[in-house]
Amino acid sequence: MTRILAIAGIAVRNAVRSRIVIILLAALLLAVVGIPLSIKGDGTVEGHIQILLRYSLGAAALLLSIATLWAGCAAVSLEIQQRRIHLLLAKPVHRWQVWLGDWLGLMLMNAALLAVCGGVTYGMLRWTTRDTTLAPEERRRLHSEILTAHRLAQPAPAVVDDEVRREFEALKTRGPFPESVPESQVYEAVRRAVLSRTYSAGPGGRHTWRFPIPPDAAGGHAAILRFRFSTSDLATDRIRGVWRVGREGAAARYEYAEESAPLGLHSFEVPAAALEGSGDIVVEYGNTHERPVTVLFNPDDGLQLLLHGGSFAANYARAILLLLFQLAFLAALGVTMGSLFSMPVASFCGLCLVILLQAAGYIESLAGETEIITSPVAGRAFWNTFFHVFFRTAHRVLGPLRGPNPLDLLADGLLISNRWLATVLTVRVLLYGGLLALLSAWILNRREMALPSS
Repeated sequence: MTRILAIAGIAVRNAVRSRIVIILLAALLLAVVGIPLSIKGDGTVEGHIQILLRYSLGAAALLLSIATLWAGCAAVSLEIQQRRIHLLLAKPVHRWQVWLGDWLGLMLMNAALLAVCGGVTYGMLRWTTRDTTLAPEERRRLHSEILTAHRLAQPAPAVVDDEVRREFEALKTRGPFPESVPESQVYEAVRRAVLSRTYSAGPGGRHTWRFPIPPDAAGGHAAILRFRFSTSDLATDRIRGVWRVGREGAAARYEYAEESAPLGLHSFEVPAAALEGSGDIVVEYGNTHERPVTVLFNPDDGLQLLLHGGSFAANYARAILLLLFQLAFLAALGVTMGSLFSMPVASFCGLCLVILLQAAGYIESLAGETEIITSPVAGRAFWNTFFHVFFRTAHRVLGPLRGPNPLDLLADGLLISNRWLATVLTVRVLLYGGLLALLSAWILNRREMALPSS
């Protein structure tokens, strides 16, 4: 361990002497402080907080990610190219210790720089939301909706399988589907159409969601109901509706009448008293608009019930840790690429892998397709099989690395759970980072380091 720490210390000292850390720190502080001053939000405190968390801290994380991948690729490849690594290998140092020492040195710098950015951002956020600058009602709403960690409660899904199957079979009897359109796509289109009708409220109609939540899940705190909808009449500016929220079988439920614009994200607070008792929490929306118009909710995210899950400070700390774990994986990837290739090739390969990781969602959708090439071309069956295997393999490799952006969850007031934190640490840092370390150690042990210069 002493040798690894010594190598990490050398890496940190070299970075400080070259002033890379100082330049990067200046760029990070410029992003954290300058972006809120240069981006004009909607003029509200909530909008300013969104800029701080999503854009300022997000820009700092992006800069650190790029710098980490580049520095990781340079850590070993340049040492080999410039033959500085001979000074280390002449001593009783294993080659895997060189990899681990360089990775640890990168992580020590990342942890320090990320702590500075996180601390400055948190200080700016607290200064913006100090009591002397906010009205009591604005401060209460801010702490209730954003500056609190909420657990997202999921409603019981609508059971539409039988109806979808009937409509799909009826559609098949009318004639064969086009050869270029797989039956799976037709079935999914029918399913979405049925769900769209199910999650709608016609003129004077209503729709009900049921949340199977235990009696003590709210913990005596108020909840937040967020909703988004569209309408059958695009010319309608605002829609009148009434929400009723309460436990199943309760004598009275909390009622909230509102007039909201379609396509926007809206929310209101549900008092803790409406969540007390046993039975499912029932959320009912009634369409009370004076003109005939149908209100449609997205089946996936048209309605969200947010329950109190913890403090904002703890949630913020978990978000910073998740960013650090992401940097740990990028550092492992960069150092491994630098162990395998020269600096230009290592940077290119590392960038390609990061692009593939960013496109993991698209790869997942392609992995579920049975026919990727639908046009009549030579060898169509072969290429469909080839791409199907390729995308399924890529999905299995990249799938565990996917996950929501922690800064988006933080800005939306959603809880970053300790379980998710432990999962990311296990998968990205220990599992994938460990596999990259083993690969790099295996390559370094077989790589000739003492070739004469040409």
